[in-house]
Amino acid sequence: MKFITLIVILIALLSLLHLAHGRIKTPFTRARNSYLREKYWGEPPVFSNETLWFEQKQDNFDSTNNNTWSQKYMIVDDYFEENGPIFIYLAGEASMSFFGFQEVQVVNWAQDFKALYLVLEHRFYGDSYPTDDLSTSNLRFLTSQQALADAANFLTWIKTERNLPLDYPAVVFGCSYSGALSSWFRLKYPNLVVASVAPSGPVLAQLDFPGYYGQFSQSAAPDCVAAAQSASDQIMEAAKTQKGWDYLASLFNSCTPLDNPSDQYYFIYNLVDALGGSDQMNNPPTWILNSTCATLLENGDYLNNWATIFSAGQTGCNDFRLQTFINQTQQIDIASQNGDRSWEWQSCVEFGYFSSTYPGSSVFPPVLNVEEQVRWCSEIFGIPNMTPNVDSTNYWYGGANPLSSNVMFTNGNLDPWHLLSVNNDRGNVKAVTYQAGHCGSLIATTDHDPISLTQARQAVFEFLQSVLAQ
Repeated sequence: MKFITLIVILIALLSLLHLAHGRIKTPFTRARNSYLREKYWGEPPVFSNETLWFEQKQDNFDSTNNNTWSQKYMIVDDYFEENGPIFIYLAGEASMSFFGFQEVQVVNWAQDFKALYLVLEHRFYGDSYPTDDLSTSNLRFLTSQQALADAANFLTWIKTERNLPLDYPAVVFGCSYSGALSSWFRLKYPNLVVASVAPSGPVLAQLDFPGYYGQFSQSAAPDCVAAAQSASDQIMEAAKTQKGWDYLASLFNSCTPLDNPSDQYYFIYNLVDALGGSDQMNNPPTWILNSTCATLLENGDYLNNWATIFSAGQTGCNDFRLQTFINQTQQIDIASQNGDRSWEWQSCVEFGYFSSTYPGSSVFPPVLNVEEQVRWCSEIFGIPNMTPNVDSTNYWYGGANPLSSNVMFTNGNLDPWHLLSVNNDRGNVKAVTYQAGHCGSLIATTDHDPISLTQARQAVFEFLQSVLAQ
């Protein structure tokens, strides 16, 4: 039973680990994600397609900058019929090929509405780089505003190439960060798209996000929450002495002693992330939170069970040295990165989203103050006192009160990111929630889907019918 439970955890962690938003993606996370992805996940062959390249401006807002670069995109015209709409999916903080499992329902809707289907890779991810390296000076070209302008350039070109008017009906989709992007695209470029579907889009930028781990107490069963609290208490007790830290280092298979405060913080950060983030992708059929809790509750040794959860897919010892993470994320060679340096930049400049713990904010060790994670920004990018300008981001896009229209948000009530999204109708901005996790409305239908998830997908379908009939 324990082996089967771990297999379920491994499969579901693929999506959980890669879609971590502003939560720090450590070398441990990268290694485990790579292992799990190669061993348990394949790209779903949901449609035929052709991958192409579009010439973009390096800087969409500087008329004196004539540099260009090639942006990757995919076009699917299998279902397109005359007078059918355009559906464009904005890929987020990874290679565009990663998001296939989150496009299943979009592709189904493209078939239903006879749409031309497009996928656009985000600048500084996958194979789409406007610069030769990821130096801090070059990363100035990486902002959500630049990404939106890229999408506007691309969609304008597509319509022109196909002899379609610029106001030809198009709908923009995304999920997670790109869900927020899709809502912002409708806000900033309403002349190009008639609507946006924005599942799990965290539109409210927030420097300090203790709610990320706080949500665990609302999403998990009471006995699992109590077990997590008990194990956390054991960690805090052990952390009082070096002998206790040595015990934790042994239990969690640390490569080196845990004998300095920075590494100790980083160690606890990784432990909390493995258990406390398991509610994010709690979707059918794997139900990762339920599987994780089953492992945690397998016997009364909750801390040892936590170590079992943490070690899923790992080989060798775990490197909990903070400097390892800093050094890796400082690498500017594109081949040395897989999107993590790019996302850390966006987190450190625009969004924050740093997951923290304080007394009373969650059941996890209350020692993950946001100041330490913000400090990592300066170390990684060499900018003194670097802090995300979340006020500017929220002012520009409207935060949790976007002044837009024809936008549909869908959010899982078990997903902590719904706390930074739109969960209720606000005028012409619509919202629907369901009892599952992150981006659940876009993944494949299963026999285990709760009624609320089925209803959410139906709500999106009816929304598309409505906006495309206008």
